[in-house]
Amino acid sequence: MLNLIAGHDKKDSTSIDIEKKDYTKSLVNDVKGMKIGLPKEFIGEGINEEVKNAILDAAEKYRSLGAEVEQCSLDIGKEALATYYIIACAEASSNLGRFDGIRYGYRSENYDNLKDIYKNSRSEGFGAEVKRRIILGTYVLSSGYYDAYYKKAQKVRTVIINEYNKLFEKYDLILTPTSPTVAFKIGEKSSNPLEMYLADICTVPVNIAGLPGMSIPYSVDKNGMPIGIQLVAKHFEEEKIFRAAYTMEQNIKFREKYKPEFKK
Repeated sequence: MLNLIAGHDKKDSTSIDIEKKDYTKSLVNDVKGMKIGLPKEFIGEGINEEVKNAILDAAEKYRSLGAEVEQCSLDIGKEALATYYIIACAEASSNLGRFDGIRYGYRSENYDNLKDIYKNSRSEGFGAEVKRRIILGTYVLSSGYYDAYYKKAQKVRTVIINEYNKLFEKYDLILTPTSPTVAFKIGEKSSNPLEMYLADICTVPVNIAGLPGMSIPYSVDKNGMPIGIQLVAKHFEEEKIFRAAYTMEQNIKFREKYKPEFKK
């Protein structure tokens, strides 16, 4: 799939013109010589004990397979989470500013005039969480708050990118949990958005920095819920992720050991 979608698209001004690669050549069962960083902040406070043990076990597994894994520091989790929810909400507000229920997307069938179409399409077409993010994004982009929130978030984003770049001067990959906890039930945290947002603390820094990352299943907790590990690489070095992920997949045989049971 990546072979098909990677590369320059003349209709997409955000795409970059780089040499085409065959990423399937990266599927090699070998991590000898790879250097992997394990940020201590991602296995500390707020991380479920079973998740923490899985990450430490995965680090040890990589060592046994020939990789060099050492603990490092990447203290950007809380800043990245706040930055993400400011920038992402601002972009959602901006992008959906043109949504009127006429040119694209959902259109309400309940209207008597043009104003009703606009109002009802936006009211009916979005759930509570989406509306919450649009309102937050509109707030941080509004006059008097733009510099205090959005502009500052963009500056913090640069700091986060620089912190990752420092680590990639030393390591090929960074290993973290995918989530601080195991999966929760659908709708379980809907009434507590802040708690739900905190579930993203391991993944949003990768998005903020615009880096390639991959989550792969590693083990399960005592209730049979899967625990994932996340591998992050430098820009345009997806091959390293594929190589390390493929090696782990071939050696732990997750899908052979853990077969999901579906209750009727």
